[in-house]
Amino acid sequence: MAENSLFPCSCEILYRTINAPHRMILPLTEWSPISTGHPSGTNLAWDTTQVDTDDMISGLKDLLLPFWPPSTTFSSYTISTYANKDAPARPQASFGFVVGAGTGAATIPAAQATFNFKTTNFGAFKLVMLDAKVSAAFGPLDSLVVGVNDDEIALRDWLRLEANAFSGRDGFRPSVLPRITYTLNEKLRASYHLD
Repeated sequence: MAENSLFPCSCEILYRTINAPHRMILPLTEWSPISTGHPSGTNLAWDTTQVDTDDMISGLKDLLLPFWPPSTTFSSYTISTYANKDAPARPQASFGFVVGAGTGAATIPAAQATFNFKTTNFGAFKLVMLDAKVSAAFGPLDSLVVGVNDDEIALRDWLRLEANAFSGRDGFRPSVLPRITYTLNEKLRASYHLD
């Protein structure tokens, strides 16, 4: 795997809030083609098994839903591969989500939540959520408390699970989540005509 690259594989997840369409792109490990029982193929998990790509991404989507209200819908995802770190994306599989509506409470327009992981090689892995749930005062979240942050804990644990294939751009597994940060995204505020 190459540093600061989506190589060898990525997943683009499309979702739409009440304000605008958005996407998140996450690096993945090496992908194997579609085969019987694996409609989106498989990825090489960190425990060296093959994980079903659709199960992994659908599981992620389910854990993302509590961070948005029912007016937000997750529509589909696309798996792409790359010939090398400088090559363009080559779409390999694309699927729609059957159930993709948010299950959380109302959110603040143009709010942004970022899960800031460190990889096993001390690189960065970030999951950015737009128009998503934020802390009351936009203060960072440095520790997760069972019973209070169960949604965050479940999402953290799925992304760093060795039986999954999420990767930092440095080619290593997401490992430690030292901080979740919250902000207002000024570019979104301008595009929503909130200024």
